[in-house]
Amino acid sequence: MSMNVGINLLEVDGKATPSIQAAPTSVAGFIVRSKRGVPGKVRQVTSFADFRDYFGDYDKAAFGAYAVRGFFDNGGSLAYVTRAVATAASGSVTAATPATRDFPSAGAGATTAITVTAGYRGSPDPGAWGKGISVGITSNSDGTYNLAVQYNGVQVELWEKIKFGGVGAENPLKINDEVAGSKYIVVAIPSAATANPAPTASPAFAPLNSGGADDNLDASGRESDRVAELQKAVDNRVFDGVDVQLLCCPETHDAALVNAALTYCADRGDCMFVGHTAENADADAAKAYGQPLRGDKRYGAIYFPFIRVSDPLGGFRWIPPTGHVLGVYARTERERGIWKAPAGNAASVNNALDVKFAINDVKHTDLVKNGSVNAVRFIAGQGIVVDSSRTLSTNPLWLYVNVRLLFNFVKSSLKYGLRWVVQEPNDPTLWSKVKYNSVTPFLMGLWRRGAFGPGAPDKVFSVKVDGENNPPANIQQGIFNVEVYFYPSRPAETVIITVGQQEGGASASDR
Repeated sequence: MSMNVGINLLEVDGKATPSIQAAPTSVAGFIVRSKRGVPGKVRQVTSFADFRDYFGDYDKAAFGAYAVRGFFDNGGSLAYVTRAVATAASGSVTAATPATRDFPSAGAGATTAITVTAGYRGSPDPGAWGKGISVGITSNSDGTYNLAVQYNGVQVELWEKIKFGGVGAENPLKINDEVAGSKYIVVAIPSAATANPAPTASPAFAPLNSGGADDNLDASGRESDRVAELQKAVDNRVFDGVDVQLLCCPETHDAALVNAALTYCADRGDCMFVGHTAENADADAAKAYGQPLRGDKRYGAIYFPFIRVSDPLGGFRWIPPTGHVLGVYARTERERGIWKAPAGNAASVNNALDVKFAINDVKHTDLVKNGSVNAVRFIAGQGIVVDSSRTLSTNPLWLYVNVRLLFNFVKSSLKYGLRWVVQEPNDPTLWSKVKYNSVTPFLMGLWRRGAFGPGAPDKVFSVKVDGENNPPANIQQGIFNVEVYFYPSRPAETVIITVGQQEGGASASDR
């Protein structure tokens, strides 16, 4: 750049090194059955209202809405949800289809002017929910028309002054915009169409009259088919494109799906699967369920039993605890830190009214130590709480949920926080910056907040990045190596209180 005569002021980065920012820790991924939702898509939701907007309301045949509500009620703030639905018939499995209707153009021998299909912002959305949609078309004096959408008898959208071809007015295809389009319909203009659709005079709102069917996966005897559809979300890795740290499928406890999800989370290295036992499994059955799942399964945890919640559809309902538990994870991380075990008195389960099976301390110990299954329990004076925090791992290094979550957090934070290192000269200057300006301050911050076990910083964590682990052979190949080790905080799981008698302190003497 050219310089002026006199004083010139320049701004540069100088010697500053980018700091490592904390990675997200409690974003949840849900695989659910629901009334609606575009198949194969993952949708971000930041509240239960968001979920209802995209996936519909509560459904007696599914647990999805109840689990997501439990997540937000217990402290969750961000989730990604995908709907499992059969979209192709196979054998005796019937596919879900979107409701649709053709609207003719005006005049004799009219052809179809527009086809309206149940959908969400440009994509068809199959299911019987679409039968609740009705469309009203009115014409305007300027040659345009208005298209109004009713859902269950209530007008929810109005698209004004649209016109075939969009010349001098809005194009009807704006209804399909993936950002600002309709939340209820998608439209198609047949190639043979030449004019606006005729007004819907009788009735004023015409229902979508074709299609609009659910699949039959919730019918009796369809458990294996339903599980297969749910597992597609895992097998197809639909969450690869989003940053989730927790994953659950409240719709099933099927062991094959659980193992597939555990493998998926281990492959990612930054995610943990949270599952549940069967509804009618008592403590012994829950232990038997957990035993074949345990082993080198450090990326998963299982919870028992079902919990009772108030059902907005009427009465009460027993549901899996997983959604509520993930909310407790998120609340614990926000209030105490990711290194705090999401269990104990502070891990109260909001809006849980009862537990399906009550167990005593002996049963709880057996369940946790011999089945690697955690319990949601009623504790006198505390209410319903998550009372244990074991992973499915039998390796003593990875027994606890908070240890797994802490390692996921540190790995993700380092991965994204050291992005600036890529393509920098691999020399002692870079090694020093990484060790002293980036990684060590990040770990010191965690130490000060209690993330590591007892001891001075140099006793509980270390950072190695020097000529020993970056020899010339590695440098020639473009390999930069930094090693981080730390001693994680572990929960006081078994508390021993010793109470005994001693001699009295008083003494007597004659005078």
